[in-house]
Amino acid sequence: MPGTNLKNLDLNLLVVFEAIYSAGNISRAADQLAMSQPAVSNSLARLRDLLDDQLFVRARRGVTPTTKAQAMIAPVREALGLIGIQLGGKEVDLKSYRRTFRISAMDVIEPLVMPPLLNIITASAPGVSIEGVASRPDIVQDVLNGTLDLACFIYPVTSPEISIVPIGPVGLVAIARPDHPVIGNKLAAAVMNDLAYVALSAELRGFTQVDRELLVHGIKRRIVMSVSRLWSVPSIVAETDLVGMVPRAFADHVAGIFELRIHNLPVPLAEQHLYLMWNIKMDTDPGHRWLRELLIPIAKQALAVPAPALAANATPDRRARRRS
Repeated sequence: MPGTNLKNLDLNLLVVFEAIYSAGNISRAADQLAMSQPAVSNSLARLRDLLDDQLFVRARRGVTPTTKAQAMIAPVREALGLIGIQLGGKEVDLKSYRRTFRISAMDVIEPLVMPPLLNIITASAPGVSIEGVASRPDIVQDVLNGTLDLACFIYPVTSPEISIVPIGPVGLVAIARPDHPVIGNKLAAAVMNDLAYVALSAELRGFTQVDRELLVHGIKRRIVMSVSRLWSVPSIVAETDLVGMVPRAFADHVAGIFELRIHNLPVPLAEQHLYLMWNIKMDTDPGHRWLRELLIPIAKQALAVPAPALAANATPDRRARRRS
C-alpha cells in the first residue's frame, strides 16, 4: 500500500478486509468475525477512505474485489500470518477460527477429497467453510492474485511465486453404457476411430497430450460433444452411444452411480499427474498450513492406489456399492 500513512491504519481494518475478500460477501464476513454487518461496513468504509479505492464492488451474490484489492490480498494475508506467528499463533484455535477458503479441486478429485475433508472441518473447525471454484485456464493467475487459496491442476507450474506438491498419477480409462453397440465386451483399438466421444472443451484438453498421443497410435477421436465439466461426461455417456475418457479414480466413483462399464484403453498413454498449488506467500499462514496438512494426505490417498479394473463384461452393481 505505497503512499498510505501507516500511522492511520488500524490493523483490525485489514482483518475485516481479509474476511470480506475470503467470504466474497459482507454479511458472511460479519458472521465469521462475530461482528454486526454495520460494523463491518463501517470498517470497510474507513479503509476505502484511507486507500482511496472502493476495494469491493457489488456483484450478483455479494461483492467482488477491485484490482487494488487483488494486489493487496496476498501481502495482507502474509502480514496477518506473520503477526499471528509472532504473537504465539503458530497453531490456529480451531474452535474459534473463522475463515472461508476458496479451492479449485477439479472434478476428478473433488468428490473423492471433499467428503472426508469436510467431515474433519465440521467436527473440529465449525467456523471454517469451503467455497468450491470451477477450474479454468487462468487458474495460475487466480492463485497469484489471491482469489484462490488452493488449486489442483493437471500440469506443473514453474513459478517462484507458487508452491507445488504432486498429488498423484491420473491414469485414463474409457466409460460407456453396458450395452454399447460397438464396443461389446472389450474396447479394441480397431474400433476407437469408429466411436463418437464426449470430452472436455478443446481449451481444457489443451493442457494434456491425450489427443496427440492417440494420433501416434492412429486414433483420432470424433468428438461429438464438448463439455466444460467432467461431471457432464458420465450422465451423457449413460444415455447415449457416446464414449468418455476419464481418470480411473473418477470412473470408479461414477460407474456405480450411472451404471457404466469401465474399459481399459487398448493403447498405452503417458500417465498424467495431478498437482496442488498455492501462493508461496501463504506458506507461513497458520490457517492455510492447517488446511494443506489436512488436504494433501487425503488427496494423495485418493489417487495412490488405482481402483481395481472392472472385468470387461461386468456391470457395476449399484446396490452392492451402497451396501459397502
